[in-house]
Amino acid sequence: MKQTIYIDKNENGLDGPIAILMRDTAVVYTGLEIHTEYSTPLLAEISRLCGLNFFQSAPEPAIPLYGVPYITVFATDGRGGWFAASSSSFEEHAIYHIAPDLSIRFVSEYLGSLLEEALQDPGWRQKKLPGSSWPRLPGDQACRAKLAQALHFPRPKPEKPEKIEPPQIFPSRAAAEKKFPIQDIWAVLRQKKTPRFQVHPMMFPADREGRALVHHAAWHETYTGLMPDGILAAHTLEKCRNIAASSPQHNTLVLLDQEDEGRVVGFACYMHNAQASVSVPDAAEITALYVLRAYQGLGLGRMLLEHCLSHISKERTALFVLKGNENAIRFYEHMGFRPTGHTVTSQLEGETITSLELCLDRECSE
Repeated sequence: MKQTIYIDKNENGLDGPIAILMRDTAVVYTGLEIHTEYSTPLLAEISRLCGLNFFQSAPEPAIPLYGVPYITVFATDGRGGWFAASSSSFEEHAIYHIAPDLSIRFVSEYLGSLLEEALQDPGWRQKKLPGSSWPRLPGDQACRAKLAQALHFPRPKPEKPEKIEPPQIFPSRAAAEKKFPIQDIWAVLRQKKTPRFQVHPMMFPADREGRALVHHAAWHETYTGLMPDGILAAHTLEKCRNIAASSPQHNTLVLLDQEDEGRVVGFACYMHNAQASVSVPDAAEITALYVLRAYQGLGLGRMLLEHCLSHISKERTALFVLKGNENAIRFYEHMGFRPTGHTVTSQLEGETITSLELCLDRECSE
């Protein structure tokens, strides 16, 4: 029997990796998606004649719902209730009405059939929705016929929709977690112990703390003797935590040691568009790459760098190395980077430091 796991369906929904890594696991996605439509006269007519108020594209509403399995909410009933699909494909999966008390009721096999029924019967809400006080919608047969034509009704019925168990509705993820052990996708992927070292986007508070710890320790390990003592003294753990807190998660990668409870032992940052200090035209930039000294010599710097480059589509990628940091220069040159001759001087804690620019041109290296 397959194990069942519950995963929050967030913006990083990774069906591919989950399917590969969880061959013996049944995955149930949970959560909420909000479907919005661009404003058109059709929406106003659907609201007036069918009783479904579709969400407009801006601003996106805040909806206190969480489904297990996940739901896509696309309209309100005008009385504090919502219409939702059990999938983002409205033409293939069931449509439900969620009342303000979070009770849920099946209303149609798919959205097209619901709208078609609503156009044919102005009293459909009295028959399908909870309570008996729903007023009849306007008869207005001419407008109903015009709207049906605009929506291309009647339509051929699709193949029999896939049957899905009705979702359970909660006011929040926290409420749903009291019944279901919901996890995040990256947390599930990280539970896999092979390989030992893994690179992931910085997603969790523990990632940011780990990034800060590595940033602080690796600076002192790397730059003692290369930088003035005043600069190193000013590079405090608190400063590193502030930097980590302000770093975007989408372009920061953390290196985890799964044999040490997923401890962060390195990190790297990249930018698709290099900063103004870079002399190479139309280049991306690696802005940071650190691995703790105890983990160096295992190919982990190469792993981090290759992961960064895999996210970068530009042919040229630049980076800066502190002048005198011969170990780093040799590493980057081994990876194909070459000095451009451009240098940058900057002031830190009243001291002047010089950095050398290196560039990888993948078109030339092929």
